[in-house]
Amino acid sequence: MTTPGLRLGAPGVLHDGGRPPLALRPVRLDIAGFVGVAPRGPVDTPVAVERWSDHQRRFGGYEGPGLLPYAVRAFFAQGGARAYVLRVAPLPRWPHPEAVAAHALHEITLARPDPYRPGAGLPCVLGLRAADEGGWGGLLGVRWEFTADSRFTAESGRAAAELALPESQAPPPGTLLRVHGPGLPAPGGFFRVTGLAERQETPSLRRRVAELDRPLGASGPPGAALAVDVVTATVTVTDADPRLPREERFTGLGLDRAHPRWAGAVLAAESLLVTPDGEWPEALLPSGPLLAAAVSEPARPGRDRYAGIGADSFFDGRIPAGLLPVGGGEGTGDLDPADLAGMDRMALVPEVALLCVPDLLWHHVDGSTPRPAEPPPHHGPVFAPCPPPAPAPAAVPPRERAGLLDSGTQLPEITARQLRLVELAERQRRFTALLDVPPWLTVRAIARWRAAFDSSYAAAHHPWLGVPDPEDPGRRTRLVPPSGFAAGIIADRERRLGLAHGPANALAAEAVTAAGRWSAADHDELHLMGVDAFRAERDGFRLISARTLSHDPDYGQLSVRRLMTMLRIVLDRQAQPLAFEPHSPQLRAELRRAVTELLRGLHRSGAFAGDSEDEAFFVHCDERLNPAWSRDLGRLVAEVGVAPAHPLEHLVLRISQDADGTVTVG
Repeated sequence: MTTPGLRLGAPGVLHDGGRPPLALRPVRLDIAGFVGVAPRGPVDTPVAVERWSDHQRRFGGYEGPGLLPYAVRAFFAQGGARAYVLRVAPLPRWPHPEAVAAHALHEITLARPDPYRPGAGLPCVLGLRAADEGGWGGLLGVRWEFTADSRFTAESGRAAAELALPESQAPPPGTLLRVHGPGLPAPGGFFRVTGLAERQETPSLRRRVAELDRPLGASGPPGAALAVDVVTATVTVTDADPRLPREERFTGLGLDRAHPRWAGAVLAAESLLVTPDGEWPEALLPSGPLLAAAVSEPARPGRDRYAGIGADSFFDGRIPAGLLPVGGGEGTGDLDPADLAGMDRMALVPEVALLCVPDLLWHHVDGSTPRPAEPPPHHGPVFAPCPPPAPAPAAVPPRERAGLLDSGTQLPEITARQLRLVELAERQRRFTALLDVPPWLTVRAIARWRAAFDSSYAAAHHPWLGVPDPEDPGRRTRLVPPSGFAAGIIADRERRLGLAHGPANALAAEAVTAAGRWSAADHDELHLMGVDAFRAERDGFRLISARTLSHDPDYGQLSVRRLMTMLRIVLDRQAQPLAFEPHSPQLRAELRRAVTELLRGLHRSGAFAGDSEDEAFFVHCDERLNPAWSRDLGRLVAEVGVAPAHPLEHLVLRISQDADGTVTVG
């Protein structure tokens, strides 16, 4: 069957340039973004992770003082499937000398071509900088090996600086060759390929030749057989982190900038551990004919700059109001996203729908608290088993301390930071900011804190939950912001049941304690404030509500806010193909049909109230909404109305007893 309107000519494959019918599909809102303090990883660069081990490999584990790893671990423990993580750092940032000095530097000695002695090499020192700042870079090691493989037989060309190649060989420009033959030094001389050419040897024979950087100098007539090795580099980068050793291995690296796999370019683009530092020479050579390997030496230790992290590490205020696009994306006008920091940079990731900043209350504390010495055991006159010996200290560096802003004396500063996060969510209108109620506040103090917020793009969770600290030999608990648990519960509920199902009535996996004790009356008051609380129960801590911080009753439920956000994103992004289409009744009908199909599917999944589609939603796109004067302005207007289903929060049971003693529950 041919497409109507497609005129077919001569037989062949023809392209039908018609636009496919518009089809709208729901988008995922279960992807979370985490911004915080990490011991390693790229700074101010969102990195996608899909499991806890991904976070460990890129950003480290619990060895740093931040709460970021605990929050990310909690997210995946609840069932979250994908997140973006961004590491913050103090001012000044790269390329300020202070930031540069925080990167560990290693040096390795190789050779470069001697301009005065063709084929000979001069020692040169290459710099290899840790890819990210921090003390972790001091554990790096680099081993550089040269490999001579792909041996083949070639012939000396008619020109002095040419090598006639067999048909199966075509080394790209920049390839380093070791050539063996009469008149050449043993075990061979080094030559670089500067280009490939075709030579007409005879009227019936055409040969490919490699143009070399200098004459071969081999004795014998043109066409003498020569043995050729292709010399490449293999670079192995090791990270001797005792908690999680890492290793990268890069093979087949070229030794000239003209090579398609130039070693410097490959390390800069593919290595997560090191990057070239300083100016590398145009070409490299082995240090000798025997292709000896080289090992790096530390030249500068890395440095952790935890003490300098402050509020300006999480946001720098360089995004003017209204500059970011409503529908999300990377576009920011004249502002380069790479120049933004912290939350402002994470806000530009279109996939992020839940934003958590577990270290927003960060306050660095100098020094460390030594563990009190245990008293010596008292041996009495009665024989008893000796106590087990104390465990040996782990072979890891000591952890630096960090504290939180004091909820009592510094509550205005805490509130100001969180308001900045809510302001960002309001401006983007694409994600929900998950706030952590400051710990150790009374219910009355929480009410004063809550009064500062009125936004459906924010939700608050309480109290902070304790998890066993994997880095503590005694397995003492570490208090973790509840937003990480809530983000994982929200993501898991959406993936399993759909967006319309609220995240309440779920247990916080791995939580064993909480900050403070809260009575049933306290939970009643928190619920009336719109604060989503984890309540202690026999089997753990259960999230008992899913509300926003909005005073508007229509947007009091988090599931309603997220459903409306999803609809707006879908219409904003997926209706773009209709731009510049002729405004016709057919176009309006197509838009009305696509939106209706989208809403019909959501209604069947239980997202809307109402027994019928007429009660659940409506879509209007007709002449009344699009008069001639509006069409002349290039506008297409559609009205969409929905009735979101609100979660059931209370069950009211009536118990009565009849005269004969029968108990009825209605």
